[in-house]
Amino acid sequence: MICRVTVTDTRSLIDRLITLFDIPYVDFEGKERARIERIAILPGCGDVAAMMREAEASGADAYVTGEIYCHIDNEYGCTKYATVMAYAAETSMPLIGVSHAASEYLMMKTQVKPWLEERFSVNVTLLPQSRWWW
Repeated sequence: MICRVTVTDTRSLIDRLITLFDIPYVDFEGKERARIERIAILPGCGDVAAMMREAEASGADAYVTGEIYCHIDNEYGCTKYATVMAYAAETSMPLIGVSHAASEYLMMKTQVKPWLEERFSVNVTLLPQSRWWW
């Protein structure tokens, strides 16, 4: 999804994401930008250089996802990581990871919990992780 946002810069966007997702930091690669108007958003695992490239070609000024790095410790993971790092060196976009779990938790908190409570008349207790990054 690519959405238009109030004009911001990379540092301000990161600060807003840290607050929104209630995380201590973000992963960051790519370039900082002084003007961001369109953000590509991909919850969960967004560590695919082809998706990043497609977002940029579609007009995104920044790429926000759960994960910008592949955390699989084998040949597959190392290859994906290298591909993303090569793209990060050439892109003009900031690539921002907010934690895979945190990116999905926000949806659970804002959409799924209210829907379950309304639809099934149950009380739902969310269990946020004490450490989003593992």
